[in-house]
Amino acid sequence: MPQYIVPIDVITVHVVPVLAPTADAAKAVAERIVAGDRKTWYDHTEPLCVGDAHTAAEWDAHQESLARTSNTACPALPRARQPQDPTPARFRAPRTDHHADGTVCPPEHRHTTSGRPLVEGCPGRAYSKAVCTCGEWSTQAPGKGYVDGERLRHLSTAH
Repeated sequence: MPQYIVPIDVITVHVVPVLAPTADAAKAVAERIVAGDRKTWYDHTEPLCVGDAHTAAEWDAHQESLARTSNTACPALPRARQPQDPTPARFRAPRTDHHADGTVCPPEHRHTTSGRPLVEGCPGRAYSKAVCTCGEWSTQAPGKGYVDGERLRHLSTAH
């Protein structure tokens, strides 16, 4: 389902991101959100104006054209898609399962939650391990869920 951005208020102070199948449906959802949350989120005495729904690309193009033609010192509205750093460091920390003797268990081998093998000839998963490509982090534990959680926490931090 596409995401639309609907500006709220005459001077477009508020922006509501909405998931909807069409632009008209997105506008209707935004109107319901504004009507339901008016007292909570919008401290205005005048009625709010719900603008047209835009896709993220349309919104960004509109904001760029406003920035080019505007000669005011007003700050620009936020972009729908934040610009990405052109050369971000992309680290990986894949999880691998290991047998009791330290050998790697192939990824196609299936196990029960306790590590018991579901594939003939596999001695079972004794522990799981994750090593980050940053070279400064690794973890090892009997439970693959714990290793996955630690791996995701590490990858979400700045290196």
